[in-house]
Amino acid sequence: MILVAVLFWIAGCATGRSISMGLAAIVPSVEQGGETLQGGTAGGSDGTDGSGGSLSGVGGSGGSQSGGGQGPNGGVIVGGAGDNGGTGTTGNSGTNGGGNADGESSGGSGGGKQPNGGTDKPEGTTKPLETTKPSETTMPTETTKPTTPAKPPGSGDGGKYVALTFDDGPDANYTTAILDILKEKGVKATFFVVGQQVSKYPEVLRRIADEGHAIGNHTENHKDLKKLGKAGILEQIGKTDKAIKEVLGEAPSLFRAPYGSLSDTLKQVLKDEGRHHTGWTVDTEDWAGTSVADMRAMIVHDTKPNGIILMHSFGGKHIKNTVAMLPDVIDDLRELGFTLVTVDELP
Repeated sequence: MILVAVLFWIAGCATGRSISMGLAAIVPSVEQGGETLQGGTAGGSDGTDGSGGSLSGVGGSGGSQSGGGQGPNGGVIVGGAGDNGGTGTTGNSGTNGGGNADGESSGGSGGGKQPNGGTDKPEGTTKPLETTKPSETTMPTETTKPTTPAKPPGSGDGGKYVALTFDDGPDANYTTAILDILKEKGVKATFFVVGQQVSKYPEVLRRIADEGHAIGNHTENHKDLKKLGKAGILEQIGKTDKAIKEVLGEAPSLFRAPYGSLSDTLKQVLKDEGRHHTGWTVDTEDWAGTSVADMRAMIVHDTKPNGIILMHSFGGKHIKNTVAMLPDVIDDLRELGFTLVTVDELP
């Protein structure tokens, strides 16, 4: 009896240990890092032994990220809490995802999955500082270049000058038509005016001056000064100076004798008054009825640098040819490289 009792006692002890071991396997209790984790997974992919998937990444703080693999007895192996994990390397096919005590996965992509499906970024990873873009180089302020007054289209380079001159005006017909053309072409010319015409058309004289043209004295009523003495010469010049001054406020310094007729007496008078006679180098003879084509050919052929071209703005019906010719002649001279100026601007 005693022997039978002993055997039953031994058998009962063995059975109790087996039950205890079975319970321990079913409900594991792991104590790591000062914290007890019981039952279930704390996150991470379910890496089954021998399967081909990559396993979970880095475990987070407090064991929230572990690579859980299926244990040998059906229980779950839990990775214990550890410090912030670093990024895991990509695992090879069939590698177990079992976590270790540091919370790192032995394989898998960096960043494991949390139970709610979101990606858990390792807390311990320091975000790289954003590269500071270099400040843009400040471009130097462009120096403003002084502007150079533009020359009229087709004007010369300053080495060849020519002056257009018109005698015997002003009037309200040809003179105004000539002024219109000069304005349109951007040309300044010189007008040698007759005193009696100034008295008749002071407003035209005013326009000549206002539009930047030069003005010269051409006697009172177009007398041949070579046939006059000193007194007659002074009278012809004086009356015209007075008429011009009444309109413009001053008398001109430029002078041209009718027909270009000079005498020693006239030369002395001009010298005494500090004046010089203005002649010409090309005579169009427009007053005599020279055709437009002939005048144009003459000017193109005969004009030389620093030349002076003689035309008229009053004096007969033939001056209409001058008006008709003028636009083309201006273009011709510019194409030849001439700069058109007033007489007082010639070198």
